[in-house]
Amino acid sequence: MGGGATRKPPSAVGEGTLSLTSRDISVGRPLDTIDSGRFVQLFAQHQRGIHAYICSLASSRSDADDVMQETSLVLWRKWGEYDSTRDFRRWACGIAFKEVLKLRRKAATGGRYFSDELLEQISVEAIRQSEDLERRQVALTVCLQKLSEKDRELIERRYQAKTTARQLAEDLGRPASTVYKALSRIRDALFDCVERKLAQESHP
Repeated sequence: MGGGATRKPPSAVGEGTLSLTSRDISVGRPLDTIDSGRFVQLFAQHQRGIHAYICSLASSRSDADDVMQETSLVLWRKWGEYDSTRDFRRWACGIAFKEVLKLRRKAATGGRYFSDELLEQISVEAIRQSEDLERRQVALTVCLQKLSEKDRELIERRYQAKTTARQLAEDLGRPASTVYKALSRIRDALFDCVERKLAQESHP
């Protein structure tokens, strides 16, 4: 991407998410392909989490989508200031929080919105919960790999393929009660595995 190339801003695509490519970038300092590509990679990786965070603060889905769009533009404009040693999502959520405040101050109508202080408390908790969920998802991925092939296939068919337990029983030619018990056993094993892994991370 050359410094004189025309670049377009990030564009909203469906359900409040944004789609970015290295050709969809707009205003701001000229970036080389590697630099802009890194932004696109990080934004794509974290955009759902950023949008969920904004939804926890905004008063409506429409407001959340507006804030997400504006946040994406500000993130790009400030990309040159980003410290790569910082967590990208925390940095992005900090910018999103400021955009939420801007929107609130423009649209404030006596008592419709939380106070800034309360909103900040909610913001901190939203980030904490988001990070906790991400750690659990990573731990679950590891724990799934520890299952026997038979158990992993059963749980993946139930939840990833969204097959009902009764349909699984019919497909496998097994009594429904047996499948229910197997799924319950596997869920309990995964829960215990995830909790142990998180505990080990907290107290290495």
